[in-house]
Formats: sequence, structure tokens, C-alpha cells
Amino acid sequence: MGLRFSKTAVILFVTVVVMALAGGIAIRVVSEKMHMSAKDLIMEKPFDGRDQFTVMILGEDETFSKNAQVKGRSDTIMVASIDLKSKRVQGISIPRDTRVQLPGSSGYEKINAAHTHGGPQATSQAVADLLGVSIDYYIKTNIGGLKKVVDALGGVDIDIEKNMYYVDRRGGLFINLKKGNRHLDGDKALQYVRFRHDKMGDLWRIERQQKFLRAVARRMTAPENWMKLPNVIDGIMENVDTTLTSKDLLALARFSKELPVGQMCAVTLPGVPENIGHVSYYVPDTKAIPVVVNEVLKFQEPKPTVTVLNGSGITGAAERLAEFLRGDGYRIAKTGNAPRMDYTVSVVMAKDPSSQPIQKIADYLNCQPQSMQNGSLYDSSVVVIVGRDYSNL
Repeated sequence: MGLRFSKTAVILFVTVVVMALAGGIAIRVVSEKMHMSAKDLIMEKPFDGRDQFTVMILGEDETFSKNAQVKGRSDTIMVASIDLKSKRVQGISIPRDTRVQLPGSSGYEKINAAHTHGGPQATSQAVADLLGVSIDYYIKTNIGGLKKVVDALGGVDIDIEKNMYYVDRRGGLFINLKKGNRHLDGDKALQYVRFRHDKMGDLWRIERQQKFLRAVARRMTAPENWMKLPNVIDGIMENVDTTLTSKDLLALARFSKELPVGQMCAVTLPGVPENIGHVSYYVPDTKAIPVVVNEVLKFQEPKPTVTVLNGSGITGAAERLAEFLRGDGYRIAKTGNAPRMDYTVSVVMAKDPSSQPIQKIADYLNCQPQSMQNGSLYDSSVVVIVGRDYSNL
């Protein structure tokens, strides 16, 4: 069974930005502000010729400090994989409290601390290490800069799901929002996206951020705001640092305009909230991450769920094979012992033994997959019984 993606679109910040760049007025505005002719923007090949690439979207929270020289912690981290040929966008949201070992560090920290150490470059490396993928581009925005963009649009309409109240005088954070349909100015919108003091912390906060960005997208593409595009783009450009070029952004504008809603999806990094040493972390599920990355960022078809049983009598044989299969993107339903322990060779049984993912498991174990008989005692579509021959692999 495949991942259960969110039915809402991936409304990442970069997508919101480029949605506003569709149409002749926007081309003229952008070309003027970037000192490039519209012809140059249109004719140059974007993304260094890539058809598929990853973009990290980073929101920096600078609102806690009045010192402009101090790097803030990253407040939002998302990685989007964009496939221009198949017209798909899929993304992974990474909670800011995700517990990782940062590059060059012997201990563990929250991943949002990477930005204070080395800016978006250090965060890109931390994210790449966590997910096991390269980050081709990044776009960083100052969270406080959202205020100017929202105000330039005349505010946004949000259905606030509950009363939100929180005060952190030391951190300069004051939140006081009432439940219901509200028209929010820049200051109130910033309160909405920064609130995280509920049971699920970052997880519900990510949902609110995506909800907010959808509201911004609606306002940016509304006809009454077309004449406001110059001011909106000014607000964006003043608060954005990116490795994407002008031609890349314009190409994304056209791509976003043509992208079917059904071709966009987003998931949250698998893991669980946990307190470690009196510190609240989001602990990533390192065994589940390769599966999510393969399906979301690499656009691979979901691999089948596998039950791995030990029939060799060798302690740990099933767990060892299960760990290997997890790393290759398979889901493991369970591990355990087979009905007997005298299997000299390994056995692979599947409802569809001819499929490529099943054949790959069988090739690794140097055997031929067998058809699983109806009425099998196993719930999985694939059952692997590890034989004694596996100990030599």
C-alpha cells in the first residue's frame, strides 16, 4: 500500500511566489526589476538543463533579535522535488525540532540550529544528510518579511481553527487570535504562522503554514491585485535569498500555472515528538525515511509490504535482511520466526511473483520467487523466509 499523501496541494513558498509571476504584466515587472529583457528571461534554458531537481524552502525567524548580523534559526524547512516532464511536485516538510547530528558536530541538536552555524548552506547539508538526497537549489525568506507582502496584498482571509494566545516577552512574540473566519493584516498573519503551542507542536504548525500560503496564493492571483504586483514583488525580493536565477523563477511561474492540482502532494517527515534530556525534539524515523524519500522526492512507485521470517536458525537473520530491504525502500510488515528452522535455501513467496520489486528480492537471495497460495496465513503480499544460504551473502 502506498503512502497516504495529503489531498491538499504542495503550496511551498517558492510555488506561491512564482504563481504571482504568470502573465504579461508580471513578465514586464520582473524583467525590469532584475535588469533583464523579457526575451532573455524567455529564451535562456533554466535549471542548468535539468528536468528534475530539488528545492529547499527555508523560512528564517529573525524576529527574535534586533541585531541584523545575528542569523536566526530556521523556522520552516521544506524540500520539494519538481519533475518538469511529468508535471509533478512532491514535498517533505521537516519539523524545526527534528533531532539530528549536524555536520562537524559530535552531539545532537535541533535541525533549525544549522542556520545559526552556517546559514542556508549548512541547513542544505544537514537536510541532505538526513534525507540522503542532494539539494539542488534553496530559497530562503525572512519570516518577518511576510508582513510586508501580506499588507501589500491588502491582507488575507483565514479560517482560524481555534483561539490562539501566547506571550514570550523575551523572544518578542505576542500572539492573540480569535477563532473563526478572519481577515488578517501582516502582523496578525505572522502570529498565525508562528503559533506552535498545541499538542502536536510543529506538525499542526506546518498544516497552518500551508493553509496560510494557500490564502496568500489566492490573493496574489486575484484580478484586483494585478496592479499591486510591483509592490508585492518588491516585498518578496527584499526578503528572499536564493540560488535560483531569474530564468529559473520565470520557468517555475509557467510550470505552476500549468500544473494540475492532482499532481501535487506533501507529507511530513516520519517521526515522533519526544522529550530527551528535558528538551523537546521531533525524533525522525530513520527506517521509514528511505521509503518516503523514494516515493516523494524520487517519484518511485510504492514497493510492496514484506513479511520477513527466520527459517535458518541463525539469530538475527530476519532482522538483518529486513534492515537491508528497508534501506532499499520496502516496507516491513513484521519480522519473526518461520514455522520451522531447517530451511537450507531462502524462499520468496508473492501474490505477483513476476513483478520487478519481487524479482529484485529474489535475485538478492539467489532464488526464484514462488506464487503465494490462496488462503495463506500471512497478511503481507510478499513473504520472505530466510534460509541458511543467506548467512553467506
